[in-house]
Amino acid sequence: MALVRFLCDFGTDVLWICTINARLIVKFHPSIKNPGPQGKTSLTVFYQNVQGLIPFSHLGKQHPMLNDCKVLELNHYVQNYVPDIVILNETWLKPSILDSEILANGTYNIFRLDRCPESHPFDVCNPKKFRKNGGGVLIAVNSQLHVTSKIVPLKCVAEMLAIEIILENNTKIIIATCYRVGTLGLKNANEIVTALRVLLRKNSVKKLILAGDFNLPNIDWANGTGTSTLENTFLDGFAECGMIQCVREPTHKKTQF
Repeated sequence: MALVRFLCDFGTDVLWICTINARLIVKFHPSIKNPGPQGKTSLTVFYQNVQGLIPFSHLGKQHPMLNDCKVLELNHYVQNYVPDIVILNETWLKPSILDSEILANGTYNIFRLDRCPESHPFDVCNPKKFRKNGGGVLIAVNSQLHVTSKIVPLKCVAEMLAIEIILENNTKIIIATCYRVGTLGLKNANEIVTALRVLLRKNSVKKLILAGDFNLPNIDWANGTGTSTLENTFLDGFAECGMIQCVREPTHKKTQF
């Protein structure tokens, strides 16, 4: 499992962090092994598209078993580096799997959106490529942080999850994640962009961190140009929300698991 990490510094107003294909990486803060003192003004965030925490052969099962190797590797990494926030895409989890089975010892408060008909309805445009199972997103907050955190309700027909965090200095931020299946079209894109507008408008938040897998490999982030209406819809929406792309090139290779 290729693991990635980055630091979010709240000196900027709005920060957008998004993967081009599946992975993203920025630099880790040196103090990541220690959650740090009270009153901290930055967060260390770990993001990974895990490509399933259950075996592929168990995708269709109502009560699947976990992939022990991936879960152990994930827990080893998290326990070693102790990031403040953990964000996972493509968890493939089912309701029968408990939060305590994912990150052990109650060290993180976990917020999940497992794939369901509400977040991933049947795609009439691509019925042969539609997958009822798979997907799923997760955000976990280190329980040792001196912050308050809660889920932000989203009326969004997309695999998108958002939480609100208030630091001790009363800085309020939104941390969101989204997994977008590459075959989904403009309707799904508009759902995501609309959800971002609502997050910024209704929550009176100046800081928004978005990390996820959007499957938009053909966008030229340096010049802000796309090759299709779909890509330009995302670019226009992100720009309208004042978001900054922090990853300038693909970080996931086809030969990389």
